Formats: sequence, C-alpha cells, structure tokens
Amino acid sequence: MAGPLCFCLLLGFCLLLTGKIHFGYIYGFGLIGCLGMYTILNLMSENASIDFYRTMSILGYCLLPLVSLAALHIFISLKGVFGFILAAVTILWCTIAATRFIEATLDMRHQRYLVAYPLMLFYSCFALITVF
Repeated sequence: MAGPLCFCLLLGFCLLLTGKIHFGYIYGFGLIGCLGMYTILNLMSENASIDFYRTMSILGYCLLPLVSLAALHIFISLKGVFGFILAAVTILWCTIAATRFIEATLDMRHQRYLVAYPLMLFYSCFALITVF
C-alpha cells in the first residue's frame, strides 16, 4: 500500500511545483474511484472476487504514467494540441495497464472492455487535474 500512496503524493508534489495545490482532489478522486472500481469489479466478476487493497494497489501503481506527465508539466506547458495528445496517450497507457492486471487477477478476458471504460474515466480525472 505504500507504493500507490507514494505515487499519489508524488503526483501532488509535481502539481505543487506547477503552482496547483490539489492534494485533496487527488486523494478524494483516488479513494472514491477505488471504492467505485472495487464495487464494479466485484459485481462483474463471475467466479472470483477482489479485495479493496488489491484494487487500490492496481489503480495506484498504474497511476505512474500520469505522475510522469505531471513531472513533464513542470518544464513544458501541456495546454494545446501537444498536451492533449500526450494526455490521451498517457490515459490510454494507464487504462491498458490496469485492465491487463485486473483481467489477469479476476480472469475477466471476455469483459475487458467493460472494465476498461470506467478505468479510462478514472484516469481521465487525474489527467484533467494535471493538464488544467
């Protein structure tokens, strides 16, 4: 559990260096998103269940590309076409990584697109916080 919390703290610190104080938003979106994904995954899983700590670990460790986007935002502005494309690629990267971990954990290969959609929305919130 220390790794995902460190990534959230590092994301907040990178945003702090750009002049944004969003620690509350990061922890709030993170906690509510993890609770939502935990509920959705347990409702969708047919034969296995996932615990809350594993859900938080998967979602937190897959946040690392967004942390690198925030670190890049310290040096260059991400407002514009370049930032939009870079944020979209980062969201896709996070979504694909988390979806693969979840489908391997719960054996949900046939439902991977149903899992990927809420994950994409989850990581899009963090990308919006980072870019704007």
